[in-house]
Amino acid sequence: TNCPHLASGLKEWDDSTLVWTRSDGTTFTGSPIPDGNDIILPPDTSIILRPGILSGTHDSPYGKITIPVGSKLIFDDDGLGITTLHTLAIVLDGGELLAGSPTCRRSHALLDIILHGEYNANSSETSDRHLKEVAGADFEVKGIVVKDSPTSLWDFHGPLYHPTWTRLAAHIPGSVQQETSAPSTRNRVLYLQDCVNWPLDGEILVTTSRVKDTRDYDYNERGMIDSVRCVTIDSRNYGEVTVKEPLMYYHHAGAHEYQSEVALLTRSIVIRGNDKSDPTDITPLTCTSSISGWTTVPCSDIYTTGLGGHTVVLGEGVGRIRGIEFRKMGMTNVLGRYPIHYHHCVTGEEGIVSDNSIRDSYWRAVTAHDVFKLLIERNVAF
Repeated sequence: TNCPHLASGLKEWDDSTLVWTRSDGTTFTGSPIPDGNDIILPPDTSIILRPGILSGTHDSPYGKITIPVGSKLIFDDDGLGITTLHTLAIVLDGGELLAGSPTCRRSHALLDIILHGEYNANSSETSDRHLKEVAGADFEVKGIVVKDSPTSLWDFHGPLYHPTWTRLAAHIPGSVQQETSAPSTRNRVLYLQDCVNWPLDGEILVTTSRVKDTRDYDYNERGMIDSVRCVTIDSRNYGEVTVKEPLMYYHHAGAHEYQSEVALLTRSIVIRGNDKSDPTDITPLTCTSSISGWTTVPCSDIYTTGLGGHTVVLGEGVGRIRGIEFRKMGMTNVLGRYPIHYHHCVTGEEGIVSDNSIRDSYWRAVTAHDVFKLLIERNVAF
């Protein structure tokens, strides 16, 4: 119920009668062009974005999209195709950004929002890091910003996958390092402590069970789901997930002690930084150790240049974010620029951050700064 994409009176993105406003105050009609210029939605208008209607690309994104009071930008949920939005930023200045609702979780229709640093950057720039100072001074750079207004609403509700993470019920022997007598089929067939409803072709994470976990000593593994079912063994239900390729390493699952975690990374709604988000200072991975017992340690002065996208909910703005995959988000060492950030939200409606996946982050995961009435649960960060 209360599905925003089924509401009456919705206008199409390319409706020729709509009057849009540019940042310089001039207006235009017809479908916006992805030329990097900032645009403001028509006042008191609810616009629906359907698959295939947007023309932005990695090289030519839309500029900053501002949603004013009384206006709404709604993503369709017809289950067909993928909606891809390339933009410099989305700013909710009293308006609403909607994909589903608390009582209408989306189907598995794909939605991909890519946040860019700038339009038509110098071709010699392989990274958005040159925007660090600008991004540190302006919340609206490469972000989704919910401004301090009781009418600003960010409502994203992806499909419910349950649970979002669990633990192994039986160890994985590993195809490279056979450490147990378990059959090799268990490198593809994983037994979990909970039954799961994870999607086929979804990506999962199996965490390392080794004492050390660094970039140069990484025994975490990812796999793509081939099949999922619930099985009963000795009168108890377990999840059985088969991955497409055998896992390489041993993952522990001891009785009455430690078991490696298994998490679903994939969501059908993705918010991510563009292809210029990655850090450029990624070597050397190891430095000589001065600590007894270790010959090398991770270097402390690398991976400091990531400049991904970010999201922030300010003051009385409301953010209800469920079932989203955040990727290449956060700006390393830039204060307040995190994948998910609630900032001084002490009044207004309760916010929700649940069922999300935060992966390949450059600067933390979920940050709540001076916040009341915010529910954070069932999230996975890796």
